[in-house]
Amino acid sequence: MRKFFMLFAIAMFIYHTPVFAHPTPEAQDLDDAQVFFFREKEVEVPIIMYHLITERPKYIGKYGVTPIEIEKDLVYLKENGYTTIVMQDLIDFVERGKKLPKKPIVLTFDDGNASDYNYLFPLLKKYKMKAVLAIIGDVTDRYTNDAENKPKAKFPNLTWPEIKELHESGLCEIQSHGYNVHGKGGSGNKKSESADAYHSRLTADLKKLQSACAAHLDWVPNTFVYPLGIIGKGSRQILEDLGMVASLGCEEGINIVRQGDKDCLFNMHRYNRPSGKTVESILKRMEK
Repeated sequence: MRKFFMLFAIAMFIYHTPVFAHPTPEAQDLDDAQVFFFREKEVEVPIIMYHLITERPKYIGKYGVTPIEIEKDLVYLKENGYTTIVMQDLIDFVERGKKLPKKPIVLTFDDGNASDYNYLFPLLKKYKMKAVLAIIGDVTDRYTNDAENKPKAKFPNLTWPEIKELHESGLCEIQSHGYNVHGKGGSGNKKSESADAYHSRLTADLKKLQSACAAHLDWVPNTFVYPLGIIGKGSRQILEDLGMVASLGCEEGINIVRQGDKDCLFNMHRYNRPSGKTVESILKRMEK
């Protein structure tokens, strides 16, 4: 009799338990209760770090690639089954259980260089791919003001109208590289700086860029891209206080992104893509 009741209980549990192995399209967006069933699910996500796209030999090197190189990267990813995603996709995967595509990859472009608009944007439209742009508030404001006075001049960094166009295209996600913490030491702690002073300084800086993005884009960055990869002590709490839920560093490595694990979104690893190396070689090195 006891065995009968045990078998009956197991049968009823199986009967009333929904199967999540193959969710229907309607089940892609999950509420907080449903995401519990996916918390063991994880995905490997490579993040590639780019900076300047240029045709000038002087700037081609560790942090500068040519338009031809970036196009070859995009073609390789497209032909080998990779799907470019943005940080919001990773956040939705972790927090809400939203399904990611097979072979997801994030392409990040630091500093808000004008080449993002002149070279990258046309290629993203051509291949229907996406990228994450980490902009610097101070230089964005400066060159936007200069462009208003010299409308025909060319500037090294993006202006707010250009960023707005990139943002509204749906192909470029705008994230924070800080307002003015890109100098020596990045957003790290300064010598003889108290914890309170650091908290106030970094909070004010990041908040200034968030406010500018809200005003110009109607969008507030939810990810901080650490300048120079320097992660200050206590910085994560500052990010969370400002509503940010992810951060990117410069340490190389593959990212294991787990549903329900919000910690995995902080200090994510990125592989720098210098000139002379292909994204193919970087991805194959990660597989070893």
